[in-house]
Amino acid sequence: MGLPGNRRDHENMKSDVLFLCQFFYPEYNSSATLPFDTARYLAQNGFSVGALCGYPGEYNADGGVPVRETKDGVSIRRIRYMRLSRRGKLGRLINYFSFTLSVLLHIFEIRTYRAVIVYSNPPVLPIAAILANRLFKTKIVFVSYDVYPEVAYASGSLRENSVITKGMQRINRGLFRRTEAVVALTDEMRENLLQHRPELSAGRITTISNWAHEARTDNKSAARMALGYADDDFIVSYFGNIGICQDETALLQAMEQLTNHENIKFLIAGHGSKMPLVRAAAEHLPNVKICGFLTGAAFERAVAASSCGIVSLERGLTGMCAPSKYYSYLQGGLPILAIAEQNAYLSKETLHCGVGLPSDVGNGVQLVENVLKLYQEPELREKMSENASRLYTQKYAKSIGLGKYAALLKEVLYMTD
Repeated sequence: MGLPGNRRDHENMKSDVLFLCQFFYPEYNSSATLPFDTARYLAQNGFSVGALCGYPGEYNADGGVPVRETKDGVSIRRIRYMRLSRRGKLGRLINYFSFTLSVLLHIFEIRTYRAVIVYSNPPVLPIAAILANRLFKTKIVFVSYDVYPEVAYASGSLRENSVITKGMQRINRGLFRRTEAVVALTDEMRENLLQHRPELSAGRITTISNWAHEARTDNKSAARMALGYADDDFIVSYFGNIGICQDETALLQAMEQLTNHENIKFLIAGHGSKMPLVRAAAEHLPNVKICGFLTGAAFERAVAASSCGIVSLERGLTGMCAPSKYYSYLQGGLPILAIAEQNAYLSKETLHCGVGLPSDVGNGVQLVENVLKLYQEPELREKMSENASRLYTQKYAKSIGLGKYAALLKEVLYMTD
């Protein structure tokens, strides 16, 4: 049944979609670049698009940023909130609740949009989308980057019976009853949500993977020269977050055990709660180079210089999250060294698609064997590189993901009430 006349006119006066997320342009972490990529693409394809996001902090290199601006057709409203270090649990929780409270204080910014795309990080943020749905009949599209609260207590960040956990569960019940569509990053995440969210039906959830935000550069020799490596060095790289969702044990063991192999080098670039452990271990290892968080041309250069890339997912987190750097490695044609449980999609896809070698969580011996296998077999390495590039082009390319978001939003906006 269609909308009554006066309500239909009111709906037609609204803009199409608001992105509700903590990080956005000009910040350069994947939690900012992926929503902005999507928003910009939708604006370029005829949708009226806005964003309500946090004021930039640690992931911004541009200095002063206006509270309001329009960028590439996207109307951006930035709000300030209390921001503490995310290394500790208390700091992360304060950031989560502070940003969500700021959004609630600006809830009327949402009333002029027909739909809101809200992200799972921070995990309490969907409460603002639920409220907008109740007050303004705003349609909800929920993007699950991580499955909360399960990922929090599986990684030891929260107790399963804590007040915060129960609060998240209550938010989830309201969210999944009201949402028009849910986006999972992997098929195993989709199945996990269907299994543990009885309010959610299979017809309302789809899989749209993340993609690589950076460009690919193929000038390996120049990239290595810029980073101080020789052409015959075998560079094992780990980029991105090293925190509660990643296994650092196997990485540390491999760094230590391979220190006497003259041509095998480790390049670690990132941040996270476990990064101090990695830095401390690297102090006496001449084969390890540690960098800060890389972005833009510096990150593209580091990928080009690499021989293979490590992705890691801690035990117990299968189906709950997906490492974003996996897609960057594939785009760059890097063979994958996946540290994950055997039943995880990372392990299965790496093996099945011939893009790399998996090793079990915490198994440094197996990781060392895989590094040496790639180092000693250049033909295998070349084949895996070709397979990685092909897999990215056929399954994970940015154009594929963006096209799926546009089709999904069109369906949500023009679904009859």
